[in-house]
Amino acid sequence: MQKEQIMMDKMAKIESEIPVQKDELIRKLRNKLERNNEKLRELKQESRSLLTELDEAYKALRKSQEELVIREKLSVAGGLAAGVAHEIRNSLNIIGMSVQHMQNKFLPGDEMREFTEAIMNKVEKLDKVATDLIHFARPHKPNLKKGDIHKILDGVLSLVKFKCVVQNIKMVKEYKPELPLIMIDKELIDQVFLNLIDNALWAMPKGGKLIIATRVSNKTNFIDIKISDTGCGISKSDRSCIFDPFFTRKDSGTGLGLSIVHRIIEEHKGFINVESEVEKGTSFLIRLPASNSKRK
Repeated sequence: MQKEQIMMDKMAKIESEIPVQKDELIRKLRNKLERNNEKLRELKQESRSLLTELDEAYKALRKSQEELVIREKLSVAGGLAAGVAHEIRNSLNIIGMSVQHMQNKFLPGDEMREFTEAIMNKVEKLDKVATDLIHFARPHKPNLKKGDIHKILDGVLSLVKFKCVVQNIKMVKEYKPELPLIMIDKELIDQVFLNLIDNALWAMPKGGKLIIATRVSNKTNFIDIKISDTGCGISKSDRSCIFDPFFTRKDSGTGLGLSIVHRIIEEHKGFINVESEVEKGTSFLIRLPASNSKRK
């Protein structure tokens, strides 16, 4: 009887310990599951970081490839442009002098002067094309000095102000105050802005909005200049070609403007990108390295 009682006590003790062991086992399993979940979260975070880095590396590689292709095209086209410009200039000089000599023989009011003046106008236009070719083929090295981007932009905008009024285009300036001075060739950067703004106005013949924005870039020691319009936009197929030499959709364009713009920005150690949507507008983003000098 005593043995049975002892056995029953042991069984009762074991039964009483079972819930405790069960709870302890569940606790250990939960802890292990939490540790595994934490490791899984860390692995997911590392995977996301790696994917982000891989995506950024891919974009940088693709951008470098595109820049290399453009550079090679510019190099080949530059040699061609130099030869063509030389031949055009030689012929234009002879034509211009001959027509000018003929025009001097006609009295004011003579109807023949209309023809000679029309020829002279065409000669001047072709001379401009030749000049563009020469600038494209033999660009001069930038003469870098500290400059104020806002002053250059204001100068260009003053030139197109009347055209904006005529075309019913609203001009909006979103300048970042206290923008740092940057090392630039003022003449070349002026050419960049004039070309991009002129293209923007061409894209808005029936009116729209021209937005010029500046800011300190989210990249160290750079500033951004964004020129946007609400015009006809650029198709996806054309966007890949707009910096190619001689590519244009303008009836009277030479197709060298944006090629020269690209080269100038590149020579300033900067970058230029374009975003566009057909019938909604286009934005050119220029990123230029800033100097350490602040505006005074």
